[in-house]
Amino acid sequence: METTLTMKKHKLKSKRKVVDRWGSFLFVLPFLLAFTAFLLIPIGYGIYISLFQWNLLDENPVFVGLKNYLQLFTKGSYTYEVFFSTLGHTMLYAVIAVPLFTITSLGLAVLVNAVIPKLTGLFRTIFFFPYVLSLSVIGAAWALIFNPGAGLLNALLAAIGLNPVAWNATPGGAWTMIIVTSLWWGIGFNMLLFINALNNISSELFEAAEIDGASTWKKFRHITLPSIQPIMLYVVITSTIGAFNLYGQPLLLTAGGPGTSTKVTMMSILDEAFIRHQLGSASAMAVVLGLIIGCFILVQFMISRRKGH
Repeated sequence: METTLTMKKHKLKSKRKVVDRWGSFLFVLPFLLAFTAFLLIPIGYGIYISLFQWNLLDENPVFVGLKNYLQLFTKGSYTYEVFFSTLGHTMLYAVIAVPLFTITSLGLAVLVNAVIPKLTGLFRTIFFFPYVLSLSVIGAAWALIFNPGAGLLNALLAAIGLNPVAWNATPGGAWTMIIVTSLWWGIGFNMLLFINALNNISSELFEAAEIDGASTWKKFRHITLPSIQPIMLYVVITSTIGAFNLYGQPLLLTAGGPGTSTKVTMMSILDEAFIRHQLGSASAMAVVLGLIIGCFILVQFMISRRKGH
């Protein structure tokens, strides 16, 4: 009798395990379907297109294998010159923007977290509000602010006795427009991530540090920074991906000018696809850009792990 009951209990446990596994799978299934439909399939199809000489105006693409990639890395070819010149602009933006965005958003999070608790929600809303606006609205607004003739910024400069600046006339001024606009638009989201991470740090750690006589800087360095390292890594990675995918800001604010000094890689890829109608070479450029982004992310993971150890 006991043996029979034991067998029944074992069967019930086995059934529960199966149900739990299928239940877990069903919860994950919508994400897997969306991930496959909107990421894996487009990536695979993009790699497939990159193996063809595919003109938008021609209904019969020609298989060329790795020819598009070879041309992309052949010095003197059109795709080589366009891709790597704009990749340099993109990397310049990434080198400046990623540390700036990370440090500024962390600094704002620390300041907002330190203000009167009743006003914390207000400051969160104020800084996060630009993030919910569309990029076209952001671009149009900041184009007016930076307008050389009637812009708000030059009006403020004139009010304090300074000469107006033709922001889009020089590469430095044009990049300033792009970086300031991007910072104002995206800093709120990263700030909220850091605020949540700061709130999850145990207050007992700070109390123990105060008892030991630790200064504010030492508490920040030895308690705050190590505790928020996972969020810091996430912010750096997402900021890096966003920097390499920069497109709307230079398009709306500078149109890639003056000259081609602010033309970025995504602009050259879209020009190759929809102005020169070469889908194959444009896809090859996109694949290479994706691999470059992946390498940067891998390096960031390795650096983070070493710091963690």
